[in-house]
Amino acid sequence: MKKLFVILLCATPFMAWSDTNDLERARQAYIEARNAYQAARRAAGLTNTVKRAATTATVFTKSQKRFFENRRICVSRDTTTIPGSVITTWYRNGRPDTKAPAVVTNVLKNVAGVLQNNPLQARLEELGEQYREAMSDFQSVMHDTVERYNAATNSLAAAEARAARADALKSWLVEQRDKALLESTKKIYQAIIDRLEGE
Repeated sequence: MKKLFVILLCATPFMAWSDTNDLERARQAYIEARNAYQAARRAAGLTNTVKRAATTATVFTKSQKRFFENRRICVSRDTTTIPGSVITTWYRNGRPDTKAPAVVTNVLKNVAGVLQNNPLQARLEELGEQYREAMSDFQSVMHDTVERYNAATNSLAAAEARAARADALKSWLVEQRDKALLESTKKIYQAIIDRLEGE
């Protein structure tokens, strides 16, 4: 348990504290971290889990331990300091690497070749193509519908105009029939009115 806290303490903040020799702050942070960890364990009901895990844990061989202790870890990637480049910083054993370059700058380049898509990208492109086809069909149907609607509206307006003219003509014929003095003239107007109503 104490080793766990020492590892947590040394992971990030200890380097800054060792530079300033602020041991009191380090001790206080250690106590706060220990108390928070114990409170979290109590809240989760894990009081004896660590002890059981420690007794059943797999022990690393010396070579495995050396591998984990000496592995090279990238701690940061910077793309803003030098536009068009990626600056990576590498640590080993919690310090800048001394066996290989600790800072590596890679220049980004455009590579000509065939685009490699993952299955998700391929599926997205397929769905996008289906969406574009569906939208094209929908717009075509909407265009045809609007044209048919406009044609029907124009036909209806023309029919209403013809009906209004026919009604006006009928009203005029009725008026002329009523004004006619001769019975034969009235019959002629009535025949024309009957013909219009028959249509």
